Amino acid sequence: MDWDSGLLLRKAKVYALRAHDEGIESELFGFWLSLAMELLTRSALAAIHPVLLADPREEGNIHYSFGINPKGNPRSIQAKTVFARCSIFIEGFTDQMVAHCLILADRRNKELHTGAQSFGATDSSTWLPQTYEVMEVVLKSMSVELTNFFGNAHGDLVSSMLKDRRSHIHGEVQKKVAASRKAFGDLKGTEKATRVSGGQHLLAEWAKTSPMNKVCECPACSYSAALTGESLNRGSVKLDENNGLLTRELRVLPNSLRCPTCHLKLDGYQELLQVNLGQVFVTTEEEDPIEFFGIVPEDHVDMDKVLEAYYESQHEYDNE
Repeated sequence: MDWDSGLLLRKAKVYALRAHDEGIESELFGFWLSLAMELLTRSALAAIHPVLLADPREEGNIHYSFGINPKGNPRSIQAKTVFARCSIFIEGFTDQMVAHCLILADRRNKELHTGAQSFGATDSSTWLPQTYEVMEVVLKSMSVELTNFFGNAHGDLVSSMLKDRRSHIHGEVQKKVAASRKAFGDLKGTEKATRVSGGQHLLAEWAKTSPMNKVCECPACSYSAALTGESLNRGSVKLDENNGLLTRELRVLPNSLRCPTCHLKLDGYQELLQVNLGQVFVTTEEEDPIEFFGIVPEDHVDMDKVLEAYYESQHEYDNE
């Protein structure tokens, strides 16, 4: 089957090696690497099950993923759907990574279908570290080492670039933390007290607005800060027999921190990792029973009678 994970992985490796044989500043480097990225993400989904690659609009595509050849040519999902599904099924594959993959795919399409030099006109330092970061996450999901995918020589280059990227992010985060700590420390007593009390009140209200919101300790001022993120996956729905609520467990990957007290701002999973706030947290969300079960109220309630009773009660009230 053409959607076999091993076949896709081997082809991705071939394209990745072609990219590095061209040299980082070559226009073909980005082109081949963008193809390697899509094939790698397809391989990761196929490793879970090939049905994740099947275009659901035709039954034959789903049959093919189970080894049954359809009458026509089997069709797989588009690249944008591949990346979106990776964010669901691959741990650590963030929404930011989905966006990055979409940008690479768009540049590849422009390279193929227009006269624009989409990769040659772009400095590789603006996209290559993030690309390696995505590839590392996808390879990790399949238990494949960087050196196994890129080869020893190129694998060392990739590892070095990733190390430099993390070192840079770490330095930038430490600067942000230090600047926010100093700015808060320089505040006068009354202003500082007002900032603290006001910030804590705002957090209490904010935390109620979404199950993906969490209150944590700010790494700069040690007061409470707002931590939020993106949904990784949801558990099965459970019924609480005491109150009749439908709830489900929600796993959240944090990607943003805001402190109302010292005004520290951290964006992205990698920045939060530098202050030990990148761990996935588990919370609970409520489900609307009407929406969950697909209930149409009009099918169970005679709206004419409801309106008639309402108007009768209004008429009685007017006559009093």
